[in-house]
Amino acid sequence: MTTEKLYQLDSYLREFTATITERSRIDDKPAVALDRTAFYPTSGGQMNDTGEINGTPVNGVLVEDGKIWHLLGKPLETDIVHGKINWERRFDFMQQHSGFHVLAQSFLRELDAETLSSHLGEKYSTIDVNLVKISADEIARVEELANRVIWENRVIKAYFVSKDELENLNVRKFSEIFDPVRLVDIQDFDLDPCGGTHVKNTGEIGIVKILFYEKIRGYLRFTFVAGNRALREFQEQTRILAEVSSSLSTGREEFVASIEKMKSDQSILFKKNKKLEDEILSIVIRELKGEANRAKIVSKIYPDLNANSIRKIASIVSREAEGTFLLASAGEPPFLVFSTSLETLDLRPVLNQALIHIDGKGGGRANFVQGGGKNKQGLQAAVETAKKLIKEKLENS
Repeated sequence: MTTEKLYQLDSYLREFTATITERSRIDDKPAVALDRTAFYPTSGGQMNDTGEINGTPVNGVLVEDGKIWHLLGKPLETDIVHGKINWERRFDFMQQHSGFHVLAQSFLRELDAETLSSHLGEKYSTIDVNLVKISADEIARVEELANRVIWENRVIKAYFVSKDELENLNVRKFSEIFDPVRLVDIQDFDLDPCGGTHVKNTGEIGIVKILFYEKIRGYLRFTFVAGNRALREFQEQTRILAEVSSSLSTGREEFVASIEKMKSDQSILFKKNKKLEDEILSIVIRELKGEANRAKIVSKIYPDLNANSIRKIASIVSREAEGTFLLASAGEPPFLVFSTSLETLDLRPVLNQALIHIDGKGGGRANFVQGGGKNKQGLQAAVETAKKLIKEKLENS
């Protein structure tokens, strides 16, 4: 027995009575099929309604072979039930779905771009359009047309026609067609087969706003919000702008200029820091090469140098000086880099023993190994262990 879809007759219906026609378990939840329902099931890119039946939460709604199943928080005892829709969620999706239809027709009229698919999510919605590129001016044109239609408060109607009647109508897009076909008609603007829930007038959409777009498999995907979501998005962006402007001690009018100045200052500082870092590394390398002239094994722990720096130092000194270098960074995480100019010395087993002290992992080539760990307190013991093992290897060679 198929379920009568009350939501297609009246999207504003919030409560209804119905009879349970079948009971089951779906996704390990008790589920019931009804003879009629106002609960919209997940389909057509729109997510399902929530609410309650006889006071029991409805956690999911899905359709199979014409039956609409309601996934419940607990089993229902009676056959006659009373359903209540979560109206805030329902109206939110009505705004998003009607906003999508307006946006899809706007893309078609302004850019001759057809809609490929859509998804109406709980926070953001997306529309995939047959475009490979778009300019900011073109996005603005699409948005301006869409919102002009919204503010004209055009009537939105949903009605059924036969397949034969459909052939003579100027519908935007054909998809899987049932007979009869339900059409959603935005007055003198858009006509599209659709089984979803919609507002009665475009004015109830409020506003539609494209937030950003990305390239997906050769076409463009636009993320958008409509209605109350657009208001919340604007409120959040305004809050963030106010906080950043306050932090920068500048008005929003000078916001972009302030950011550009920060980027310029950051670039200058980066170049200065890079120059200072190179000078510091040169000094460290020179000192290590001097120590290598006096000792076969040189070990150092650097509290202010990171893993990249000691990796670079170890690579240079083992090429330019004879000796074995056991270097460590006391940063987060602690890091070991061992290098040697001796072709007969394999540092890999040495590193494995040293890493035990810092609870670490690593690897490398025979003459150049590295690894990081979690226990900074064991760094000194790690270096001392490595030094002891290498001394024993050199004495026995």
